[in-house]
Amino acid sequence: MDSKISLKKFYSSYDDTNLEKVIKGSLTKIKDQNIKNSVTGFLKRIYHKEYINVEWGNLSKLKRYDFINKALSLYNINTVKYLEIGVFTNQTFNIINAKNKISVDPDPGSYPTFLGTSDEFFLQNKEKFDVIFIDGLHHYDQCQSDAINSLNCLNKNGFIFFHDFIPRNFLEEYVPRRNELWTGDCWKVSIELAKTDGIEFKVILADHGVGMVRKINDNINYSEDKEKLKHLRFKNFLELNENVHYQNADLAYEKIK
Repeated sequence: MDSKISLKKFYSSYDDTNLEKVIKGSLTKIKDQNIKNSVTGFLKRIYHKEYINVEWGNLSKLKRYDFINKALSLYNINTVKYLEIGVFTNQTFNIINAKNKISVDPDPGSYPTFLGTSDEFFLQNKEKFDVIFIDGLHHYDQCQSDAINSLNCLNKNGFIFFHDFIPRNFLEEYVPRRNELWTGDCWKVSIELAKTDGIEFKVILADHGVGMVRKINDNINYSEDKEKLKHLRFKNFLELNENVHYQNADLAYEKIK
């Protein structure tokens, strides 16, 4: 089995009536004609006909926490140190197999162990971690900051996992959020990580795209490219993702050892 997969095999295009359907669905609850005109113009401006034709539940039953727990299983459950950025409903955090674990979120309703932003956490943090999961604000700038800070406090041979590295269409990717299912533009961090020295990096084809970093050197040269990437959108993701190593979920799970 080839370990590297091209996303192009999943590319498809909406038919010519799809934009009209998207606009109609978006205007359903809007009464004001000026707002309708504004929304219509906005959707026409950002619309992209191509999309990635993937149903995640059909592609793989493995979830982000399966890969995280597989990585944690390589360590002693009593001594391994785990950090989670962005916990929301604690769906992942509650099933993590580690006794020493920290969660970070600015929303008190998520009941994190550290209440505050990830930037605030890293400013005061003195710990080094073995496994880190980043699922915070899905804006490129913040995800990049979380990635760099996490690499700096990750032990050698440790893992960082990311959620939502594969947007499937222009609405899932658009920032600020316009869609219930939303990855944001944190995919841009995957483009940088693919060129970063001192790590092994891949994106696993499961659960909206699970990024996985293995830190193989103490010194990391993060390949920051913000000026080039910051204004890009979904159509650019379809062009640039050929630079990223994508891997089948079962094979990626097997290779965590």
